[in-house]
Amino acid sequence: MEINVHKFQEAILDGSFEHTENHLTAATFKKDGIEAGLTKVFADVRKAIDKQQLIQADLVIDFPEPTIITVETGIINLPFANVNKVTNFLEADEIVPVRVYLVVASPFVNVSGLRIDEIATAADYLTGFETLNKQMTASVHEKLDHIQEEMAKPKETAKPVPANKQKTPAKKTTRRTATTRKITKKTTTAAKTSATKPAAAKKPAAKITKRTTKKAALKTTRRTTKK
Repeated sequence: MEINVHKFQEAILDGSFEHTENHLTAATFKKDGIEAGLTKVFADVRKAIDKQQLIQADLVIDFPEPTIITVETGIINLPFANVNKVTNFLEADEIVPVRVYLVVASPFVNVSGLRIDEIATAADYLTGFETLNKQMTASVHEKLDHIQEEMAKPKETAKPVPANKQKTPAKKTTRRTATTRKITKKTTTAAKTSATKPAAAKKPAAKITKRTTKKAALKTTRRTTKK
């Protein structure tokens, strides 16, 4: 079973694939285990591959924080939710084999909350499904044991900070605004003296007296008589 990368992306985005979902309560899981639920999932996957159909088959264990076990057919080890990232690894026009993947989603399975494992090509699954189903069942048991161990651990609570170690609020500091001083220019003594020195007094004009006019008149008359 092969498919074009771009057509695979379109099929997932359009929802053009089979999807089945079965549930197990925590009590049923504790009493009967996981085998019956997984048997239904494996049967759905085999039927879809026989019909050349893509499939996502979920088994949900209803823990307080649910664990989802999924067997799906894809072309790279990315869940259907990340189908847009497929072309980061494969060319859109490539023809690639369809593969079977086992996906376990739980906040307790690992740090990322998701574990995905490649099982086989779809063609190989059809010829060896009995052996491959046993391998997937063992893998699911292993992961569920780990998940339950992590779930049973007490949750860490934030320790109260002692009063003497609590941070004191930072003191508010007030900034002083810089004051500007007025600068007065001092005038030099030379400038002062020149500015304050009184102007030179003007000499009074010479007074013209009657005596001087008479003398002048006599001089003129004498000059005229001589001639």
